[in-house]
Amino acid sequence: MEFHEDIIFKIQGQEYGQKLIEIINISGKIVEVHPTEYTIIDPKIYKPDMVFELEDKVIILEFQSSHVDINDKRRFRFYSALIDNVAIKSKKDIEVHVLSTVEEADTKCYCVNSQSRFPIYIHSLKNYDANQFLNRMNVKIENKEKFSKKELLLIGLLCFMKSELGTDQLIYDSAITITNIPGLNSEIGQFVKGVILLLCDKFVKNKSLNKTISNLVGGNMKIIEDYAQRKVDEANKEFQKTLQAKDEELSIKDEELSIKDDELSIKDKELSIKDEALSIKDKELAAKDEKLLESQQKMVIILSNEGYSTKDIVRLADVSLDFVNQTLAK
Repeated sequence: MEFHEDIIFKIQGQEYGQKLIEIINISGKIVEVHPTEYTIIDPKIYKPDMVFELEDKVIILEFQSSHVDINDKRRFRFYSALIDNVAIKSKKDIEVHVLSTVEEADTKCYCVNSQSRFPIYIHSLKNYDANQFLNRMNVKIENKEKFSKKELLLIGLLCFMKSELGTDQLIYDSAITITNIPGLNSEIGQFVKGVILLLCDKFVKNKSLNKTISNLVGGNMKIIEDYAQRKVDEANKEFQKTLQAKDEELSIKDEELSIKDDELSIKDKELSIKDEALSIKDKELAAKDEKLLESQQKMVIILSNEGYSTKDIVRLADVSLDFVNQTLAK
């Protein structure tokens, strides 16, 4: 989204920026609002969110949705050096202030060296309850009551208040609320919308929602319906993807079961072949037993005819006495 917030903040920044720094407890009077884009040798653009020159110091104001860490300190220190040496050319002290969606008010120091420290002042609006504040603002809208500059600025800073909702949703609620206020003063309205657009650019990564908020604060109310319809369409697409994935998963499982059934069928056939082979062997053994029995019987009869005694027959034929007696009895 193309958003020239420098123009908005330059025109209305001194008056409404003053109210903004008062809300987050930064003391001092703004004498000038500086542009935030500065380019040096490297063509990359380094861009703090807001730069206010006060009577006694220069304030760099950053909006942040993550905890301040060592990388942030180096970045903020670069901002200070960049603004001090390239742009402002003032002899005033430079301070970095952060309005955070996640941290409580605090001061963190980056050690430049053993004798110098670089403080980063963290500010919080967690003493405000976002839901309660929104409810009060909606009542004022319904009753067509007048809004103070502080209330209007706080609408733009809704995402920094205490809430169970996500930052994206709170910025969206800010956009809805500010556009629902009838007869909004153009200057303060432009400034608050500028803040909302800046926060949208910085924090809202969902392209569809980012576009919705950008168009909404520009006055296109139909975008709310379009966004709602897009969310429904996206949900339907996700649902269809889920169903398709489950169908594919079930299809894979069916194939796996079919393969297992085929494997079991093959094993059954193998067992059946083995059973048939064993049956053939059993028959072969039975036939051999029958032939052996016949030969033994013939031998017993032959030995008997030649006048051998039963004991001699038992010894010579290598059979039992019962077998000899049964054979001779037939």
